[in-house]
Amino acid sequence: MKTAVVIGSTGLTGSLLVKKLVQESSFGQIIVICRNKASANLQIFTSPKVRVLEFNFENWNELELQIRSFVGTSQSAFFCCLGTTINQAGSQDAFKKVDHDYVVSFAELASSCRAELLVVVSSLGADKSSNVFYSKIKGEMEEHVRQKFSEKLHILRPSLLVGDRTQFRFGERVAILLAPIYSLLMFGPLKKYQPVPAEIVAGTMVRLAEKKLIGNLILENQDILKL
Repeated sequence: MKTAVVIGSTGLTGSLLVKKLVQESSFGQIIVICRNKASANLQIFTSPKVRVLEFNFENWNELELQIRSFVGTSQSAFFCCLGTTINQAGSQDAFKKVDHDYVVSFAELASSCRAELLVVVSSLGADKSSNVFYSKIKGEMEEHVRQKFSEKLHILRPSLLVGDRTQFRFGERVAILLAPIYSLLMFGPLKKYQPVPAEIVAGTMVRLAEKKLIGNLILENQDILKL
């Protein structure tokens, strides 16, 4: 039986991912990492397959020891669903800490724990050379994750994620409400910007972990929708 390790497990995509992993017979154990157990979705995280680890995002060495003790000699796949917005984080520096620093540290953790696979949710338009701060940080994150994790790595670049969030984001909520309308208008070159249900992204992550694919993958938004 394989072990799944999920960070960003209380967010929109992360919680859906944990739910799908619980239902997946090939994973006998799911380790979810969150700031505090009180923020966890109890309906999902009370499964006997799930172990919840509280983590303050500071002592990564201690977290590694905990994960190693649970994983043991079993095969493991690591999943990263960390992500925020500049408005939610409060500043560009705080945003970079979550969407870059924490993700890269998680990739280093996956490497130290000898994970066979790392799946990371990035974003449409990720490009380290971009003039857009958000896209630039996502692009830098992808590059640095590749440097830290040398095993099989799959990166997903979804567009706007559609789903029910526990945290209210005004701009996203408006966009989601309008999504059915402007999705119909997105064809040709604009089709790649089509919103994607977070459940599809979570399902794609599980499918990638199941398939014995050769080499690393970058899945753009259209690739995710096709899968």
